[in-house]
Amino acid sequence: MKKPLLTVLSWFAFAVTGQANDDVLYRSSVIVTGDREETRVPAIPEGFALAAQKLTGNPDVVHNLTFASLATGAPAMVWSYTYHDRMFGRPIHDEQGTRDRPFDLTFQFDRTRMDHAMALLGERPWLGPRPKLALVIEVTDMTRSYVLAADGVHGSDLRASFEDASVLFAIPIIFAKEANLSAVAQENVDVIPHERLARLKSRLGADVILVGHLHWKTNEPGWHAVWRLPLGPEGTKWEIAGVNFDAAFRNAIGGAAKRMRPTR
Repeated sequence: MKKPLLTVLSWFAFAVTGQANDDVLYRSSVIVTGDREETRVPAIPEGFALAAQKLTGNPDVVHNLTFASLATGAPAMVWSYTYHDRMFGRPIHDEQGTRDRPFDLTFQFDRTRMDHAMALLGERPWLGPRPKLALVIEVTDMTRSYVLAADGVHGSDLRASFEDASVLFAIPIIFAKEANLSAVAQENVDVIPHERLARLKSRLGADVILVGHLHWKTNEPGWHAVWRLPLGPEGTKWEIAGVNFDAAFRNAIGGAAKRMRPTR
């Protein structure tokens, strides 16, 4: 079986892109246990859903009433697949076989069939380079409040989670360094003047800037996030509550993708 090249490009120390070329938009990965058919086949609809969201830039495509019926036919859309052992380099335990190990299962979907499926959903592929998204995110956890910076002491796990979300939607993201952030975020990020944000966006070489506030809420419980695209059209604000930060950041990048994608 022909195996596709799996790539994730990084540029600078603080920018990540999930897109090398349009083939990436027809690709998705899920985690399965073992590298066998009985776990691979049931994972295809999930892989199809992830690929559809990335290809269209619309996280809500999976809620289309036609989507479930298309997902059942997703195995016919798989062009190839590959496995990567998530425990590569670790020896197999005495009572553990490869069937018990976690694998990243990557599907490459057929372009023509995927494009046809998206048309049936009233969607179209969002091809070509995606806009680079600069992030200005204030985090308030149980002990401190800080702005998420590329070289910041705090938030390395949050930055990694944001990078994972950027790959899911093929949206390149840029974290500003602390020196750049201190010049604009002298107070709460929600009140940064637009002219400062515009200068930061230009300095970072970004196309769009996302401002967000992530709060830990013990009464929900979980993270409460409010996101906005302040330099975009009115109404580009959304939020999510009672989730872990992985879900919050998927909501951030997916919500931005939905609002940045070309209109029909």
